[in-house]
Amino acid sequence: MMTLKQHFINSLYYFLITAVLGFFLRLESTAFSFDIISNYKYVVHAHSHIALLGWVYLGLSSFIVHFFIKKTKIRQYYIKIFWAAQACLIGMLIAFPIQGYTLVSILFSTLFLIVSYIYFGFIIRHTPSKFKSRKSYLLIKHALFYMVLSSVGPWALGAIMTTLGKTSVWYKLAIYFYLHFQYNAWFVLAMIGILVFILEKYKFKIETKSFSKFVYLFHIGIISTFFLSTLWATSHWSVYLLGNLGSLFLWIGLFYLWKSIQNPFKAFYSSLAKQSKFILKFLISGFILKLIMQTLSGISFFAEMATANLDVVIGYLHWFFLGVVSLFLLFLASHLKWIKLSNFSLSLYLIAFIATEFLIFYRAGMVIYRWSYLSNLNIYLAMASFIFSVAIIIILIQSFLIRKNQNQMIKKN
Repeated sequence: MMTLKQHFINSLYYFLITAVLGFFLRLESTAFSFDIISNYKYVVHAHSHIALLGWVYLGLSSFIVHFFIKKTKIRQYYIKIFWAAQACLIGMLIAFPIQGYTLVSILFSTLFLIVSYIYFGFIIRHTPSKFKSRKSYLLIKHALFYMVLSSVGPWALGAIMTTLGKTSVWYKLAIYFYLHFQYNAWFVLAMIGILVFILEKYKFKIETKSFSKFVYLFHIGIISTFFLSTLWATSHWSVYLLGNLGSLFLWIGLFYLWKSIQNPFKAFYSSLAKQSKFILKFLISGFILKLIMQTLSGISFFAEMATANLDVVIGYLHWFFLGVVSLFLLFLASHLKWIKLSNFSLSLYLIAFIATEFLIFYRAGMVIYRWSYLSNLNIYLAMASFIFSVAIIIILIQSFLIRKNQNQMIKKN
């Protein structure tokens, strides 16, 4: 029977596939293109779906089961959900690059949504009663709710494509609806919920009053900040007002979160190894910068900038996906000793992240601010993207070697 550690390693392979696809997508825009990609948009669809569903969803779901589901018999039921998700992911990985959004790929992505609903019900039903009174469970439950809510976007796409077509403003709004509640609600609350669970596990006391204020304000903020994702479609003052109020509520809510976990977090932080401390500092800094960028998008100047230049949006999405969510998954897997995250592989990963973000935003600046033209920028971007693949391969190899040595030691003993 596969362990949850092996489930996470499986998701890490999807991260590698995502990185390799990203490299070839970058390479396609250079003079060194090998014409491997028959249709650029089709591969983009595969890249994004495997990143969000194969890497992040599977990674987070493995951790949630590890922390909240303890009975072996119940975990065996989760394995069925896991393999159903695998079938859908492999189907999408094959169908999207060949056909794009057609009947087969839509079928597999739709089935995946259904599997994710089953997973949501599985967690709600089988989490032991002793965990359901915890603050961490409340966050995980709400995170999974937003995961389900985000799927309204994909469900709406079918009807919109049939009636209004892909050129309709509603088509793009449905996509942004999905991305907003995936990135800003499901991912964020799941990460915070897991962190809070770890603090509770060590018997650290979390201040209830401030925590309750955080939950209340976060929900208002998440719903309201969705309007920031619609500013490209309308510039009405009410939309700006709702979006900016949402940002304000998020900042205040996160202040109360920090107030509630400040002392427990400091105690937990002091117990970590040097590398883990560095990653946590990087994660917090990256998340704060993400919030600053999100808040700035409520100002008309920056909203128009993002609307006019796709690189601004891509840079923002990759900043959060690679610099916060993915790094958090690697940090947690390393903390649980599910993977070996050496200083070398971590350094490669961060070099790739910083280099790609710099080049993406610099390319945007070349258009918006007329910055000096950087020759071979796309080649440098492809090279930096390739480093992601190298870093992930090293993590996989080192993790495999350590596991092999551990198994040999067990046999000898």
